[in-house]
Order: sequence, then C-alpha cells, then structure tokens
Amino acid sequence: MTLKRFNSLLAALLLGTTLTSRLHADDAKPADSADQTDNNYYWQGTQLYNLGRLGEAFESFEKAIQRKQNSKEAEAYLLQIRQEIVNNAQKRNQEKSSLNYGGNNTPESALNVSYVDKGFVRVTLQAQFIFDENSASLKTGAMDVINRLVDVIQSKEGQRVEVSLINEMDNVINVRDLDAERALVVFSLVNFKRLALDAALPS
Repeated sequence: MTLKRFNSLLAALLLGTTLTSRLHADDAKPADSADQTDNNYYWQGTQLYNLGRLGEAFESFEKAIQRKQNSKEAEAYLLQIRQEIVNNAQKRNQEKSSLNYGGNNTPESALNVSYVDKGFVRVTLQAQFIFDENSASLKTGAMDVINRLVDVIQSKEGQRVEVSLINEMDNVINVRDLDAERALVVFSLVNFKRLALDAALPS
C-alpha cells in the first residue's frame, strides 16, 4: 500500500469518526432540551396562563414552587390566577342573575319591558347578554332571552311592540354590519319560534 493511499484511508476514517461523534452529540441535545422543558414547570405555567388555561397553569405553578423554580414569580401568578377565577365566577353569576327576570325590570336586565302608552310596548334587549363580545354568535343561555321576548310579543298580540337591541361594542371596523347581523339573528329566531308555536296549535 502506498503512503498516499494510506493517508487517504486514514483521513476518511477520521472524518467518519468525527461525523459519527457529531451525530450522536446532536441526537443527545434535543433529548436534554426536552427533559429540561418538561421539568420546567414555571415555563409551562406561563405558556398555559397565556392560553387562558388557568386550571392547568395553576397546577404547573404549584409544581414549580415545590421544585423551587422561580418561586416568587410562580406565587405571584398563583395569586393572579386565584383572583381571575373569582372574577370569572362572579361575572358568570351576574349573567345568570340578569337572565332571571323575576319581575326585575331594570336597565341592567337582559330584557326590559316598558309601557310607553296604551297599546304601545317597548322591549329593550341588552346584546351583551345574548351575543359573544364583538360577534353575532349566541351566548349560552341566549335562547332564554329570545323565548322570553316571544312570550312578551305573544301576550301583546294586537298591540304595537317595539323591540330595540342595545349594543355596547369595542372599536370594531364593521360595527354597522355587526349591528345589522345581530338584529337579523334576533328577528329570525323570533319568527322561527312564533311559527313553531303557531304550528303546534290545534287547527
């Protein structure tokens, strides 16, 4: 074997060994990184919190405190999450109570009935209790308001009933289109319910 050929073989072997070592090193890095990410409960907690998954974020921050990972920051997040959970619960209770008409005819009610004149009734609907924010999608429980509106209209048969939809929206570019879409949704649902009621009556 010539010296030149021997040197070529040696260089190839060394290059192969170097490439193999680098490949093994690269394979090991993601695994270590993944392990560090999996064990970093504080980091997981911040990601879950930003996604609005408060329950899961709470658990991650508790584990972070147990493992002394950014303990002070994790405790601050826990306090914030507790407060948000309480606020969300209070908001849900307020929405439920607003749908519980019970004769409470106040401007804050989802549906407000006022008698303008003899034979003239004005019904005011609060869109915030019917539609999702800046949307024409119905909220859970919105059909309770629609059914109540249909009952009022049916009970005032032959009288003038004026229905107003009060919208309180953020700075939405297509606010007029959204107003029209919401009004159309209410109109369609009311007509559908009335037709269904009429069809159920004995002929």
